[in-house]
Amino acid sequence: MGRNMVGTVFSSPLRRAEVCRNSWIVAFAAGAVLLAGCGGEKGADGAGEAKRVRRVAVETAPVERRSFTDYFELLGTVHGNREATMVFEVGGVVEEVIARKGSFVKKGDPIARLDDELYRAGLDEAEAALVIAKETYERSTALKEKGAIAEHDLSSLRQEYEMAKARRAGAKARWERTVLRAPFDGYVDERFLDEGDYASPVSPFVRVIDLSTVKVETPVPEAHLALVHEGGDAWITAGQYENRVFEGKITFVSREVDRSTRTVGVEVTLDNRDGALRPGMTVRARLVRKIYEEAIVVPQDAVVNTEHGPGVFLAVDGEAEMRNVGVEAVYNELAVIGSGLEAGETLITTGARDLVEGEAIEIVSGGEADVDH
Repeated sequence: MGRNMVGTVFSSPLRRAEVCRNSWIVAFAAGAVLLAGCGGEKGADGAGEAKRVRRVAVETAPVERRSFTDYFELLGTVHGNREATMVFEVGGVVEEVIARKGSFVKKGDPIARLDDELYRAGLDEAEAALVIAKETYERSTALKEKGAIAEHDLSSLRQEYEMAKARRAGAKARWERTVLRAPFDGYVDERFLDEGDYASPVSPFVRVIDLSTVKVETPVPEAHLALVHEGGDAWITAGQYENRVFEGKITFVSREVDRSTRTVGVEVTLDNRDGALRPGMTVRARLVRKIYEEAIVVPQDAVVNTEHGPGVFLAVDGEAEMRNVGVEAVYNELAVIGSGLEAGETLITTGARDLVEGEAIEIVSGGEADVDH
């Protein structure tokens, strides 16, 4: 009995330990199953995320051929096609200013008049002398027919008559020149003397300008000399008229290169009947550099710089493909591609600067969206 009691004392703790151990095993197994379930669910989500690839939104356009004109631009200055600084050909006091500053005058219109009293008197005197010389010569001619005058005397009277006619013509011309007249249709742009001032043949009186046509003078670098020729087209723009282009023709190319600036003077003549362009204005002259026929032309923003030179991205099977290209000309945000592209390919026009080779893309404009759903 004592043995059974001893056995009972020692066997009870062992059983309790075994029960505890089994309980821990069951709990651990249950935890493992729970963790395995959680881990399996997380792994499924990760696999789903792995299938979703980041795509860059881009816009595309088909590569096409078209004509393209490349230009170069230069600054120029506007001048009146005809400008005349006028002076009186005779001296005198300015008696009347007829055409005021800014007024339009037609060819032959009076602009101003001098005090003509002395010149009128000179003309009257010359006319009177001419009448006397004429009558004397005519009477002498009649006497010559009667043999009453020598041929020598008649010849002298003839010369005096001719001289009287010349003196009368000179006096009339001087008197007529007391009125200053417009040399052509134009505007009185400036006046240098006022009524009461003394005008002489060396004193500028007014400047008249013809604005119906104007000239734009621009210096062309000698490197571009072969590109300009008389009769060539030119386009003029002015900051004062943002949306207007004036068309003109090259009417003069200097035969000499300026040694200090290495430029050649060029003049462009253009219509200006509405007077929009004014002498002295600074404008921009656009001249043709080269005309391309059937060229591949792309937006300048589509061209990116790479370590191998200029390049573009093409949309190929949902990915961005880098293609190095040769750029021949750039003007007005367009680029002429000489090599590396073919018509019909799909060019990425917007978003190219954010791309790398092989990156997945989503076409949001210019074609159907290239997205896996």
